[in-house]
Amino acid sequence: MTVYISVVSHEDTLEIIHDLQPHRLKSPEHQIVILDNCPARELETYATEHKLTYLANENIQGFGANHNKVFHYCQHMLSMDVENDWFVILNPDLECDREAIEHLIDDMQASGAKIGAPNIFKDRQFEEHEESVRRFPYLWELVTSYLFRKNRTGVDRCTDRACEVDWASGACLAFSASTFKALGGFDERYFLYYEDVDFCWRARHMLGEKTFYVPGARMVHRGKRASHTLNNRHLWWHLTSALRFAWVRTKTALFGVDSLK
Repeated sequence: MTVYISVVSHEDTLEIIHDLQPHRLKSPEHQIVILDNCPARELETYATEHKLTYLANENIQGFGANHNKVFHYCQHMLSMDVENDWFVILNPDLECDREAIEHLIDDMQASGAKIGAPNIFKDRQFEEHEESVRRFPYLWELVTSYLFRKNRTGVDRCTDRACEVDWASGACLAFSASTFKALGGFDERYFLYYEDVDFCWRARHMLGEKTFYVPGARMVHRGKRASHTLNNRHLWWHLTSALRFAWVRTKTALFGVDSLK
């Protein structure tokens, strides 16, 4: 069994080299692939020095398209065994170690989970949780979260065992390779934001696969929170993606699962 780890850089060279440090995650069972969305010589040099697979885009692509590209590369160039291997996506601004990845996959296998997420914190003392596991949102909740800066979709994480959640943040998600392939990867019509919500929704309704939260796999997310700033393109991407998912949820209710194909 091999775990293929996908890291996509959007001008995140320093975060990858100094915070995530993906070379520390490499092992005979862990393959690391870095896809540079905005090619930087420093990141290519880092990958070469540490014998990590480095890919570069000619044109900027969205979150989902980039991770789909890495998955395709793992299948066709790195001999991924779709029936037995795992695919993990990591944000450049995460801090984690190899043990956290192993804990995540081990608990998923023990629970029979095909989609899983770790316990993500905002601080290195593991005291302040990030709201990285939630229930599926309704459109009105998306609107009020912007107007009043209050999230109403968070879930209670007072548990010490892997448990089901509606969806989990794409800052770190693990998939059985077979599940990722069966669903066709992320929906590339989302450029940024809500790809994770959409994937978990489609997996639940099309494949009957639930998303699992693994509390013992702990990581730190030093997120930039760019979409929280008004009047910028990140806010626009966030809002358009939220509306797209709202339509996905609505059409599932109106027309059934076949409308998701």
